[in-house]
This record gives sequence, C-alpha cells and structure tokens, in this order.
Amino acid sequence: MILRACMSCVTNSTLKLMQLCPNYKGAIGWYDLCTLRYSNQSLFGIVEGGLSMTAYIYSGGVSDVIQFNSVLRTLLDSLRSQAASGGHLRKFATGNMKGPHFLTIYGLLQCTPDLSDLLCNDCLDGAAGEIPRCCNGTTELWILKPSCALRYDIKRFYDETPASAPPPLQLPSPPPPSASPGKGDSTSRTGIIIVIPITVSLILIISISIYLRKRKHMNSKYKIDETMDEDNNAQFLQYDFGTMRVATSNFSDSNMLGKGGFGNVYKGRLSNGQEIAVKRLSMNSKQGDLEFKNEVLLMAKLQHKNLVRLLGFCLEGTEKLLIYEFLPNASLDHFIFGTISLLLQHSAYLYRLDSELQA
Repeated sequence: MILRACMSCVTNSTLKLMQLCPNYKGAIGWYDLCTLRYSNQSLFGIVEGGLSMTAYIYSGGVSDVIQFNSVLRTLLDSLRSQAASGGHLRKFATGNMKGPHFLTIYGLLQCTPDLSDLLCNDCLDGAAGEIPRCCNGTTELWILKPSCALRYDIKRFYDETPASAPPPLQLPSPPPPSASPGKGDSTSRTGIIIVIPITVSLILIISISIYLRKRKHMNSKYKIDETMDEDNNAQFLQYDFGTMRVATSNFSDSNMLGKGGFGNVYKGRLSNGQEIAVKRLSMNSKQGDLEFKNEVLLMAKLQHKNLVRLLGFCLEGTEKLLIYEFLPNASLDHFIFGTISLLLQHSAYLYRLDSELQA
C-alpha cells in the first residue's frame, strides 16, 4: 500500500469514527486499508481480547474441506511467525499457497506494532483458533480484533508489491583517518590550539592600546584648542615647526644663543624681518601636551619686569618650542631660567593663598 492511500484512509476513518461514535470514551474502526482506535485507557503493549468482529462469505464452500483447511493452516502458521517477528515498526505479513482443485489461498496477518513477538503470536493464534468454530470451509474470511487481524480469500486482495521500509538513520560519517597518526600530530594540534588564542589576544590588546592613545591625543588636542579659543586675551600665536626651522636655519649651531637644563635657545628671524629667540625644550621632558599648553597660557598672561615677552609657541609631534621677542641687550638667563623661576614663584604664591583660605 502506498503512503498516500494510507494517509487518505486514516483521514477518512477519523471523520467517520467521530460521526458514528460521538461522546464515546473508546472506539475502534476497521477499514480495508487501515485500523483506527482510541480509548481513555492505555492501549500499548496490551492484547485486548474482549472485543472482536468476524465477517465471512460462504459461497458454496469448497469440495475438499479437509485439504483446504490443511493448506490454510500451513499458510496461516507461516504468516503468523513472520508477522510476530516483524519488529517494532512492522508486524505484518502476506502470502499465498496453492490449494486443492487449482485454488490459490491468499492470506494477510498483522498486529499492532506495540505488541511484543509473544503477544502478537498469541493474538493471531487465538484469531486462527476461531475459524473451525464459526467458518469452516468458507472461501473468504475476516477476523478483526483490537490488537490483531486475520484475513484470507481465494482472490488476491492485497498489493503484492512490498511496502518500502523506512529509510535508515543517517549516522555521521567518521572522520578520515590521519595519514600518520601519532604523538607528533597531537602535539602540533595542541600547539595550534594554544597559539591561535594567544595571537588573537595580542592583536586585540595592541589594537585597543593604539585606539586609546589616539583618542587621548585627540581629546588633549580638543581641550587645548578649546582653551585657546576661550582665552581671547592671550596675545600670542601658535607657530608651525617648519616656520621655526626656516627661521633658525634648521636650528644650526651658529644660531645657538645658549644651553640650559630645559633645552637650547636659538636666534631666529621671521619672514617679516622680526628677530626672535626660540627655546627648544628637551625631548626628555615628560610633560604632556595639555600641561605644556596650560603653562604657555599662564606665561602669556603674566607681566613681569624680569620676563621677556612671549610671542608664541610650537607644539608639533614631540617638538615643544617657546618663541620670545629677541632683546639684544637681555641676559641669556631671561630666556633659559627666567620663565621657569617666575612660574615657580607664581605657583608658590598660589599655594600660600590656598593655605590661607583653608585656615
């Protein structure tokens, strides 16, 4: 029986059973191609013996009942053994055998798949045992029970093409064997497993560090520019490093005015002819860009008789330059130490003022 016919039988049987047996706690319907049953009690693994139905056709009987029954018994015994051992998916068997007077007896036996081999055998054996008591010599017979069914006829009533078995489970294929399995391969795989996470972690850490440094630099630059924009009273300029390099002849020794602990001082000339003194702070200084800019702002606001006027500054990469007005008669200390000493004095004054306010 093909799958479509089975599905159609089950669907139609369900509708008929609900129409014929409404509000019943249990019912069973036997049809040509399927059997349908429901109950409010457990059905599985149990042989229900109290309910059965027998249908037969007696069309004049057979001339040799004894030989007919002998062939029929042999056929049913063989089919019963096949059906009982059919497994938990299919307890079903069909077959035929030559009878007397050129008759062919066709038989079909089946059990519900939930029955064990022993229970299925007992159920079918009980059904076959009813034949001599009710239907001896009949040429067509149905014995229908809730857990098994038996049918035979002298005309073929079933499809001789065996139903296809369900497809086997697709198990995952085993991994291909290694060409040279051994300790070396295991060690190599272990090394790869360890190296890959470490490499990825290092790349991630380096990327995060670069990103944080760039963001810090951008934030500092933004804060410096914001501070410069807000300070409208600071009368000085920010020069680019290229301009200072040209003005001092690339910081040549011939233009050097002196050296100090905080850097060297060079004489320079701007494109407009103005002479300047450029202090190139030491690269060893750990002062940050923001701190440097804040000190420049402070120096620009201060006016002192011992401090030459600050014209501007340069902050580019690692280069930090202070640009002063050049006074030919001024002492070199004004450029090298004057700014620092005045800043220290100013810081000490602010500290004393803060201490007095706290007191």
